[in-house]
Amino acid sequence: MSSQRRRLVIVEGSPLHRGLQIAGAAIVVIAIFSFPYVLEPFRLSQITQACIYATVIVGLNLLSGFGGQISLGHAAYFGLGAYTTGVLTTSYDVAPPVTFVIAIVGCFVFGALVAFPALRLKGVYVALVTLAVGLIFPAVVTRMDSLTGGSSGLFGITYPPPDLAYFAGFNGTVYFHYWLAILILLLSCLVVRNLLRSRFGRAIVALRDNETPAIIMGVNRTLVRTLTFGTSAGIAGLAGSLFAVTTGLLTPITFSLLLMLVFLAGMVIGGASTMWGPVLGGFVIYFVPEWATSLSSIGGSQNLAGIVFGAIIIVIMFTLRSGLAGLVRRLLGYVVTFQPRRPPRSSADVPQRRSSGPPEPLHPADATKAPIDLDGSGVGTTDAVRNL
Repeated sequence: MSSQRRRLVIVEGSPLHRGLQIAGAAIVVIAIFSFPYVLEPFRLSQITQACIYATVIVGLNLLSGFGGQISLGHAAYFGLGAYTTGVLTTSYDVAPPVTFVIAIVGCFVFGALVAFPALRLKGVYVALVTLAVGLIFPAVVTRMDSLTGGSSGLFGITYPPPDLAYFAGFNGTVYFHYWLAILILLLSCLVVRNLLRSRFGRAIVALRDNETPAIIMGVNRTLVRTLTFGTSAGIAGLAGSLFAVTTGLLTPITFSLLLMLVFLAGMVIGGASTMWGPVLGGFVIYFVPEWATSLSSIGGSQNLAGIVFGAIIIVIMFTLRSGLAGLVRRLLGYVVTFQPRRPPRSSADVPQRRSSGPPEPLHPADATKAPIDLDGSGVGTTDAVRNL
C-alpha cells in the first residue's frame, strides 16, 4: 500500500498527461534536429540505415504483432521495393520519388496476392507460405541478370538532394538521406497508429485475439487480412526504395532469409504489438552488430557480432517478454500510474425520478386492448398470440 501511495497517479487525457506527451515529443524533436550538428556524417548515415530497418519492422509489427500472422517474407517485400527503385532509376531514368510510389503500390499488390493462399492457413503454415516467398525472391533476382545485374549487383542508384543551401557541400547527400529516412519512419508510424485506432484496426486485433467471434460479429476476414498483408508489404517496399538510394548498391544476397530473421528479431526485441517498440528494435538490430564487430576487431575474436546478438535475444526472451517497450513501461510503473479516464455520464445513465403519487387507474375499456408484458421483453401476450 505504501508503494502504491508514493506513485504519481495521472489520468489519461488530463492536462498533466497531455503535458507529459508534449514534453516527450519535444525531447524527440530536439534530438532529431541536433544529430546533424553533433554527430559525424558516418554516424548520421548509420542512423539513417537504422531508421530504414525500423520502418520495415513497423510494417512487420502491423501484420505479425497486431495481426498475429507470422511472416517470413518481408525481406522479399523489402528487396522488391529496393529493386523497383534501382531498376527504374538506372535503366529508365525515372525520378526517385515516382519510384517510391510505384514500389509502394507494387509491394501492396504483391502482399495482397500472398495473402490469398495464407487466408486458408493458420500459425506456422502461414509462416511457411511467406517463407517460400522469401526464399524465391533472391533466386528470381539472380536469374534476371539482364535487368537486375544478377549476382554481380546493381550499381549507380542515386537520389541527389534538392538545390538548397542546407544540403550544399560534400555531406549534403548524407543530411538529405537522414531527413528523408526520418520523414518516412514518422509517416509509417503515423499511418499504423491511425489505422489501429480506426474501426479497421479494431477488426485486425479482434481477428488476432479470437477469430470466430470476430467473424460472427461481422468482421470481413478476407478483406481485413488482405489489406493488412498489403499495407505491411507496402511499408516494407517503401523502406526498400529508401535503402536503394542510400546505399547505391543492391545484391541478391542482401535480401536473404537471414535479413528476414533479423527483422523478426528486431520486432521481438523492441516489443511486439507496441507502437514505439519497432523503432527501438530497428536501432538495436543495426547498432548491436556494429558495436560487436568493433569489439571483435579489438579483441581479435571472430563472429562476436552473431554471438552477442544471439545472447541478447535469449536474454530478452527469458526476462522481457514484452521487449524494450515493455521494460520502459515497467520502469515507469514504479513511479507513475496511468489511470484510464472515466467516460462522461449520459442522460440515459441517470435514473428517472418517478412520481410519488398513486398510478393512474386503467380505464375498463382499455384493459382488454392493452397487452400484458409478463417477461419484460417488451412484447405483450396479445402480440405474442397474434404472431403465433
